[in-house]
Amino acid sequence: MSNEPKISIFICYNHIDEYFKNKLNEIIGDKFTINSSPQRYDIKNDFNKYVEELSKENTGARNIFIVLMGSETYKSKNVNWEIDYALHHDACMLGLCLPTNDDYLKRNINTSKMPRQFVNNLLAGYVSYFDWTDEYDNLANYIKFSCNRKNHCHALI
Repeated sequence: MSNEPKISIFICYNHIDEYFKNKLNEIIGDKFTINSSPQRYDIKNDFNKYVEELSKENTGARNIFIVLMGSETYKSKNVNWEIDYALHHDACMLGLCLPTNDDYLKRNINTSKMPRQFVNNLLAGYVSYFDWTDEYDNLANYIKFSCNRKNHCHALI
């Protein structure tokens, strides 16, 4: 991946999973441009302002959204807005099942505890889903796989 242009990574996460957002940034932050959820409180409940803020951070054509799937992620309206934004902007997307999630390291996953648009696009083959890892090489392979997969499918919006 070192010969390719720098990919911009947007980390979607529920606030209780901030540890993993920070850890992911430590692991891949030297090789990728990292962005994450708008943190201004005044826009957290305003879809239009939230999406406007997302647009400021995601201007490149080589964006990938990494959704950190913890035990409460599916309840976050902001994560749902970020997924919707990514799908409408033809961004690559992958999910990382966190160790705090009951599905971590399990063969079968409980899609009822995942954001609906993510599940629809996972089942359609547009997005990828992997278990969390602390290894840069594994994460780089997940990103490469997800970008290639996205190039062969269309998002379900």
